[in-house]
Amino acid sequence: MLNYGMVIDLKKYKLIMSDLDNTLLPIYTQERFVEIWFRDISEKFSAYGLDPVRAAGAVNQGVRAMLYNESGRKNIEVFYEEVEKISGYTREQIEPPTMDYYTSTFGNVYDITLPNPYAVRIAELMKEKAVYAVVATMPVFMKEAVHMRMGWVGLTPEMFDHITTADTSSYCKPNPLYFQEILDRFGVKPEEALMIGNDVREDMQPCKTLGVDVFLVTDHIITHDLPYDEFRQGKYEDLVEFLEAL
Repeated sequence: MLNYGMVIDLKKYKLIMSDLDNTLLPIYTQERFVEIWFRDISEKFSAYGLDPVRAAGAVNQGVRAMLYNESGRKNIEVFYEEVEKISGYTREQIEPPTMDYYTSTFGNVYDITLPNPYAVRIAELMKEKAVYAVVATMPVFMKEAVHMRMGWVGLTPEMFDHITTADTSSYCKPNPLYFQEILDRFGVKPEEALMIGNDVREDMQPCKTLGVDVFLVTDHIITHDLPYDEFRQGKYEDLVEFLEAL
């Protein structure tokens, strides 16, 4: 007999994840993003008395080390270890200008982003339609840089239960272990989760491997010349309609 005094969770998903760059936050061009990043972080190292080419080059290699991290350690630890090895500078020398950059002139990247009038509504629906809502962005940035980028489309950290950053993640996309780490954090099975993203290789394929449901946002789709017809997909307005119907 049904006990009407019980609270029954009828939500289809326990966890809804969404990518940030080119999903919630449209970016005009990734190439220009990298150009601005390298220019501005080099200037910041120079202001702190470090060789800008040497330091910025090491940071670039540190980011690469995070992308291929499978050590089980947090990405941020792998990052600074690689930077120290490549540059010869200590973490104590590299960290202050790096953090200064990500809390100040990193904001110059805003100039190459585009507005997204759907971002806040999508975030609201993620929280409304699931138990947990997560920003599942490539975790190669410190939380300050991720929070700043979220703010450009009206999002705040308080709207989500978790945000992947270099400080919180031990893997990167497209490694399925990146998504598994999020599932494990909340004790959620793959079939109880949904991933929203724009990248076929980094978002869709690893989730398919795990058995996580997906929605491919096509407004700023990145295919890497891979097939994608098999994935549930649509534009921002289609995503909102899909989430509202859950």
